[in-house]
Amino acid sequence: MSFTIRALPESGRVALEGSGPAASRWSFVDSYAGVVGLGQRIEGFLGFDENGKEIPIRRIAPGQFEAQAPAIRFQYEVNLAPPNRAADAAMVSWLSRDRAILNLADLLPVNLPLRSGSGANLKIGIKLPNEWLLYTTENQAAPNEFAVADPARAVFAIGSHLRRSEIKENGLSCAVVIDGEWSFSDAEAVELAGKALRAHREMFGAIPAKRAMLVLFPFPQLAPSQWSAETKGTTVTLLMGKTPSKNGALAQLSTPLTHELFHLWVPNGLTLGGDYDWFYEGFTVYEAARAAVRLDLLTFPEFLSAVARAFDAANSQNSLSLIESSGRRWTTGQAAVYAKSMVVAFLYDLRLRSASHGKKSLETVYRTIFRTHAAGADGSLDGNEAATQALGLDAPGENFVRQFIRNPVTINLASELAPFGLQVETIGLRTRIAVNERLNKQQRDLLREMGYNDVVRVPRP
Repeated sequence: MSFTIRALPESGRVALEGSGPAASRWSFVDSYAGVVGLGQRIEGFLGFDENGKEIPIRRIAPGQFEAQAPAIRFQYEVNLAPPNRAADAAMVSWLSRDRAILNLADLLPVNLPLRSGSGANLKIGIKLPNEWLLYTTENQAAPNEFAVADPARAVFAIGSHLRRSEIKENGLSCAVVIDGEWSFSDAEAVELAGKALRAHREMFGAIPAKRAMLVLFPFPQLAPSQWSAETKGTTVTLLMGKTPSKNGALAQLSTPLTHELFHLWVPNGLTLGGDYDWFYEGFTVYEAARAAVRLDLLTFPEFLSAVARAFDAANSQNSLSLIESSGRRWTTGQAAVYAKSMVVAFLYDLRLRSASHGKKSLETVYRTIFRTHAAGADGSLDGNEAATQALGLDAPGENFVRQFIRNPVTINLASELAPFGLQVETIGLRTRIAVNERLNKQQRDLLREMGYNDVVRVPRP
């Protein structure tokens, strides 16, 4: 099949024309990552037979179209006005006067007759206004023409003032595409991304792909100082509000960078399926925080504060197991699922580090999963089974998985952390985690390994 996508920034739309095997029904995705009503953006759908004659088509539901006779060519427009909620703009396609994110997943019909396992057989041509640039990780067949193997993972960044840099990391080439004015320089953003990629590569001991892309854009609508991000395939889309302070803006940038770049490995570099967000999101929130500590982007007290905030945010997730909560995350609240998963990851990591005397950690589990289920591995296992199997291989093992992941659990944080030299107190509605003033040698060694610095600086006389 082949498609041509024409960007029309003046109207906030894209016009698409497709051709391929005869079809009489077309379906478009209507919701993604909690963003609903996407099918309503598809407008003016027309179909044509082999002689170019128009075939009557009716809309049977938002994003659902049916023709009276098979058509081999069709055309339509997609209204890409930015979503009302700023955070949703990282998840779906949108187009402004200056730039756009185009996700083929919500632009093309989901029932395309692609041959599974046959490689790239979808040809995509993109027509841009004069002076606009385009960047993607898809294989280029000709200028602004691409061969796409998986439209669900294909992302295109386009715009009139895009700036591109490149990071080389042990066989991984990552393009960094930036637009907008920031308190930090492009070089500082690239340096930060490079540090995160290097830390993740060293942790996994491998790269997830040969090519990747990081897109850093401002929100397409007015938004407070926040961020939203999504990783599809080997493309990280990161949208941010603007912070006047350079140090504040870099601190804001560091959190999504360490987290989203981790997704290039897990889950996007794995052949796993199913709803296992408790692991690839929640546990990754924890592991990204650990990486931030190693990179000196987060102090150990700040790390403990992040765990405490996650514990407070997770209090509503006691009636469901983590696996059940992941399956219902769009109805029960994904933030609470991820928060509780972060706390559970912390408890697991502490137990494993302590039991192995520092020889193993949660990072060991990630390396095992990536080595066993990296892209290209035979077969596709459910992510819940793969993650719980890997977590159950070592102490704390199967009992921990059953208690904290497979079954509903109310976490008594104070009793769980006390054996590791950490104390918990509640101040009003907030939890505080601190290092006990009296540590034994094993506790001190464990916490030092995790970033605790108990060196007392004596002022010079």
